[in-house]
Amino acid sequence: MRGYLMQEDGSPAATGDLSHLQNFADVARFLEVSRSSLSYWLYGAPESARYTTFEIPKRSGGVRRIDAPTDVIREAQDALLPHLYERHNPHPASHGFLPGRSIVSNAEIHQGQRLVLNVDLADFFPTINFGRVRGLFMAQPFLMGDKAATVCANICTHRNGLPQGAPPTPILSNYIATALDRRLNRLARENGLKYSRYADDITFSTNKTTLPPSIAYLDGSATLKDTVHVGEALERAITSCGFSVNPAKVRLQSRAVRQSVTGVTVNQFPNVGRKRVRRIRAMIHAWEKFGLPAAGQEHLRRFAPGASADSRANADRTYRNTLYGELAFVKMVRGPEDKVFLNLCAKLAQIDPNPPKFLRQMLFGADDYDIFISHAREDKAEIARPIFEACEKLGLKAFLDEEHIGWGQQFTQKINVALGAARTVLAIVSTNSVGKDWPVAEMNAALGLEVDGEKTVAPLIVGKPDMSRIPLMRQKDAMFWDGDAEKVAVALKRIVKGTPAAAEPAVVSPAVAATSEPQSPIVAAIEKARTELDPSPPEQPAPPSPPVRAASPPLENPKRGFWARLFGRR
Repeated sequence: MRGYLMQEDGSPAATGDLSHLQNFADVARFLEVSRSSLSYWLYGAPESARYTTFEIPKRSGGVRRIDAPTDVIREAQDALLPHLYERHNPHPASHGFLPGRSIVSNAEIHQGQRLVLNVDLADFFPTINFGRVRGLFMAQPFLMGDKAATVCANICTHRNGLPQGAPPTPILSNYIATALDRRLNRLARENGLKYSRYADDITFSTNKTTLPPSIAYLDGSATLKDTVHVGEALERAITSCGFSVNPAKVRLQSRAVRQSVTGVTVNQFPNVGRKRVRRIRAMIHAWEKFGLPAAGQEHLRRFAPGASADSRANADRTYRNTLYGELAFVKMVRGPEDKVFLNLCAKLAQIDPNPPKFLRQMLFGADDYDIFISHAREDKAEIARPIFEACEKLGLKAFLDEEHIGWGQQFTQKINVALGAARTVLAIVSTNSVGKDWPVAEMNAALGLEVDGEKTVAPLIVGKPDMSRIPLMRQKDAMFWDGDAEKVAVALKRIVKGTPAAAEPAVVSPAVAATSEPQSPIVAAIEKARTELDPSPPEQPAPPSPPVRAASPPLENPKRGFWARLFGRR
């Protein structure tokens, strides 16, 4: 059991403090990492190997540097993390990175107050350096020996500070800032104020008409438009705890304006500002109108002009994550039943071919499906429906449009959500399906998601369709329809339970595939299904026509921007 001492009978020993950790060997044994490996990754490996560095744009402009640990460093941090939380006794005023507390609980303290003062701490995480973390491990509640504390501090710090992106950073910052919370909470009580902290955001509030000058004061005439300065007593309390004020981020807000605490409006009750909602709508509109890659590049150009080449290469992913992060913020503050939140979800579901699970559940209560059956309307009765019923008998949760789309639900939206919810897509490729825009776009979208490792596409060839509109499908192993829906369902079950995606780019029939090596999971599954359902040797079918390779290059981006081109019925 990682991270626990074992008694002679093999049971975990009571840990209490960590005073039994006295040296390097004790720490390595405690974290179940070899001494040589831990020594190399702490002291021998280059910095670039120990941490992956990248940038994400800040909402206020510029970029935020993220240092994510790798390999043994990450393993050691993950092993240490439960012990940090186990011994943590958070201050009531601290609301960051704690179970049951959030930016909403932090904001609720200050709702309906006459004055709200926001103070930002400068370089919060980098300020918590190696020496402070080492001292923490040597003190209560850990009581490590000095050598062991040195090792653990080296595990948790990077460039002589707490790295943003490392698992222990948030909880360690709360440990170090506990003394600050005590000082500021006492100062707030002495002056009749309310106090809370979320990471580096400090907030005071009061129903009095003015704040004591020892806490904050205004330059020039007594109007809130003047520059706000931190008072001497407040600044002395902050600096005495090893932190400093960022003077550019000190704000005093009266109830006559929008009062904001960690991004939440608190004039009457916790709410999301109109500006934020408008920004989310604008981001959704940009994605819909220009496509995700272009929207991502423009977002970086406007808000993070100095972004690295790596950030620009992943601009679409960053844009999507930022947008869903903003949406999650709205949900957290306004609640999952809020009309504004649900409307934003509905709009995103129309343009995102692979929406996250929370969005699917918000809109339709949609659980993840095992199989999404992509088909043309003409193939439904003879092929799609029998396969759907055979899958249901085997316990597979399959999606068939007529089974799951109710009256009043938008067809495009529901199909989009279900496609994102399915792990495996059965693409029924027939003369009917390749001749219609909707099934072709649906199959190309699924193939694009497979390229990104998010889906497995299992083609089922019916007859001899022209596959020129789905060139990526030509390069996949395929099942061939012989009228046996049960055999297809058994093969699909094996694909769902087994390894996704074909490795060999060839269109092969089950009979021919039996003699070719190596078999892909799709071919192996259909061959296994055939032998299970009919142990006797089958009649040999006529050899299929040799596969025709795509003459034209693959689609540049089969998963992007296709829904706007869809029209008509299946």
